Amino acid sequence: MYVSSKKTILQVNMNFRNYPKDKAFLSALIIWIIATLIYIQSTSREFDIPPIAINGLTSLLTIYIPVLFVSVFLLLYLTRKREPVKWIELYAVNKKTAKKEIWISVIYLFLTQLILGFGFNMGLHFPGTDIYSAGSHIQVDVWIWAITYLIIYTVIPLLWLQQNGFSLSKLFSSFNWLRDLWIIVAYWAFDFFGPILTGATDFIGGITITQYFQGIPLGIFINTIGAGLPVVVMMHVIFIPRVAVLFENKLTVILLGGLFYSVFSLFDQGVDYSSLSVGLISISYIVMTQTLVGMGKATFTVVTGNPFIHFITLHVISARVPFDTRMYIEIFKLR
Repeated sequence: MYVSSKKTILQVNMNFRNYPKDKAFLSALIIWIIATLIYIQSTSREFDIPPIAINGLTSLLTIYIPVLFVSVFLLLYLTRKREPVKWIELYAVNKKTAKKEIWISVIYLFLTQLILGFGFNMGLHFPGTDIYSAGSHIQVDVWIWAITYLIIYTVIPLLWLQQNGFSLSKLFSSFNWLRDLWIIVAYWAFDFFGPILTGATDFIGGITITQYFQGIPLGIFINTIGAGLPVVVMMHVIFIPRVAVLFENKLTVILLGGLFYSVFSLFDQGVDYSSLSVGLISISYIVMTQTLVGMGKATFTVVTGNPFIHFITLHVISARVPFDTRMYIEIFKLR
């Protein structure tokens, strides 16, 4: 009995030692905590609140934290016995240059986001910082956004990857779709039906069957080239594999991936940078919430090695369908 208890205590201690203690994890966690505290402090005063950040704490507690537990901690537990992903082999990562390439990708993303956001009002999701209303945008606006993002965040990075030995065919041949099918189905259903069942979006009323058959494939295609592929390439093919090579702990990789995704979200719908106080609330809200969303996306790649599973479950083919279908039906005048 004594030996058994001692063995249990030893196992607990060993598990505790395995929690991330590296500076990268702690630094990233501190950034998230500071952003959250800034948001709470700023919104408690009589500052104007940008549209994106209204009821932010309610959203954090009822949407984003539950998503964090289901998409990160539950998935990590369910896949805890899987073999490690061969990042160096599959993603052509050079461990000696990985750190430098991580910083280059962060700087590239940040600078291009500032240029596209402030200069052209383009964000990761159409229509940028604007809140869409019927008649406020035309088809040309959609195509300009999609093609611009495709070139900057997919074509150019892929050309760089190929010059450094990366092979798409080799990566695709490593995917185990049958093994990961339960993840795809379960999490796709969670993210697709969740916004509908909670009333976050009106996906059903006022749309005909013909409009559904036209609008859903069109929306998926546009969001794929404008948002899905950019995130797949920049975050899941370039950033995450290089972080995973440097840090063994999965939570560190996932948290850093979440922060990276928050940079991608700096110019989403409803942000406002017209003043210092409003801009600070916008940024703090994005880091506070979108880091958690990004952690969910990162987890799928970290546990499966497949950068497209998040794309199916938590990005384009699930969440963006109920949110964007009506908008694209109106813009493209589908009847």
